[in-house]
Amino acid sequence: MDTVINQKKEKVILEVRKLNKSFPGVKALDNIDLEIYQDEVHALVGENGAGKSTLIKVLVGAYKRNSGEIYFNNQKAEFDSPAQAFQNGINVIYQENSLIPQLTVIQNIFLGVERFTPWGLIDEKKIYQEYLDISEKLGFELPPHKEARNLGVAEQKLVEILKALIHKTKFIIMDEPTASLSENEIEHLFRIIAELKLNHISVLYITHILGEVFRIADRITVLRDGKKIKTVLTKEVNRDEVITMMVGESLKNAYTSPPTGGKKSQKTILEVENLWRKPRINGVSFKASPGEVLGITGLMGAGKTELSRLIFGADKLEGGQIFINDKPVRFRSPIDAVNQGISLVPEDRKKDALVLMLELYKNITLPTLDQFVNKGVISPRKEFDVTKQAIKKLGIKTSGVNQVVKYLSGGNQQKVVISKWLQTEPKVLILDEPTRGIDVNAKVEIYNIVGKLAESGVCVIFVSTEVSEVVKVSDRILVLSHGKISSEFKQGVSQEEIMRIILQADK
Repeated sequence: MDTVINQKKEKVILEVRKLNKSFPGVKALDNIDLEIYQDEVHALVGENGAGKSTLIKVLVGAYKRNSGEIYFNNQKAEFDSPAQAFQNGINVIYQENSLIPQLTVIQNIFLGVERFTPWGLIDEKKIYQEYLDISEKLGFELPPHKEARNLGVAEQKLVEILKALIHKTKFIIMDEPTASLSENEIEHLFRIIAELKLNHISVLYITHILGEVFRIADRITVLRDGKKIKTVLTKEVNRDEVITMMVGESLKNAYTSPPTGGKKSQKTILEVENLWRKPRINGVSFKASPGEVLGITGLMGAGKTELSRLIFGADKLEGGQIFINDKPVRFRSPIDAVNQGISLVPEDRKKDALVLMLELYKNITLPTLDQFVNKGVISPRKEFDVTKQAIKKLGIKTSGVNQVVKYLSGGNQQKVVISKWLQTEPKVLILDEPTRGIDVNAKVEIYNIVGKLAESGVCVIFVSTEVSEVVKVSDRILVLSHGKISSEFKQGVSQEEIMRIILQADK
């Protein structure tokens, strides 16, 4: 299983030997071996829960390893913290920026390595010249005196890279670096990564997007279930082979043909008529049936999330009417919607759907807590029983009902959110970007859950910007543009046809 391809002798900048890390009930890293060469871009891929984040945290000292050895620049590394790793030449650029918002670009970059005059004063002239030199070398165009809080996401990442270079970093770890970047910003980042290689800086590149891997990585290491499956030369494999390594042959095949639809009823369970809430929703009308998977897609900013929140009662309607079973309803809050049989799995599960530091069973039973109360006392045994059933039903990978939700993978967190709302026995379940930030395996499992819910008679409204998955799972598809329904399609429509309509409607 553990194969490393090394056709020519390269200088190894980072070496990991027999690395192991366990948490209560879970072996997160299992005997990992890894080599990163100088001057290479090395991609680390795997599903959520494969061990990528844990490996990075062990490398930089955020987690203490149980056993194994780490060598950096041929020296045994015993980092006690990310700060110590940073001082020794390893820098991590996380999805969330670590800049100090109130400091300027140049102040953030030189923080901790200020240049001084012979008299002990900060040499601002020297700092500014160094900033200009390195910015020009890498093609950066950042205003040096702009505060970090006023920068865009892409600009913040560039500042992080500059900061690493000023600190003489020789090894940069980039965790999902293109998240929230535009196409032009991604291209600029790739040019910078190429320049880093020319300057003898190695990059460990972590991403879900295999297209990026095949564009910029020299080698790929695949993790699965805490084990290293293989390290391969990028030029010697294709995308399907990498997916197979990530998820296994059976799931790769499932991914190409996820289930669709359910047993649709002819009657209408949900109708929305001329819904308004400026500026995002401008007169939306549609009907949905029991057992139907209704897909809603469109570009980001089209109003999909806003529409979901309106139907769920999270935002107040400014105009229009919602009908349940042909009866008009008015929701003053999500509680009213839940009482009428509507539930919402929101776009941001960590912010809006989970209490991350609570146990799994407490998250799942939260919306229906009154069902577990007898004479004013909550019955944990009943909560455990319901949670165990939910774990089995949705295939949640966990060490048990008491596991803290924060430590589950993204896909398993999403299953917890779905389980939580299934406890309310919804007639209509709205899924807003249900596969965002989860891996291929978890996506397939979510598709299966959607299919089974539809077969059981639940009306599923599947909201996603990923047209390909909307096409795969939906019986009918609505395209939303500028807060209005611009087109409707039946099952069998091609992804290309929908994309053409979306782009035309957005002009």
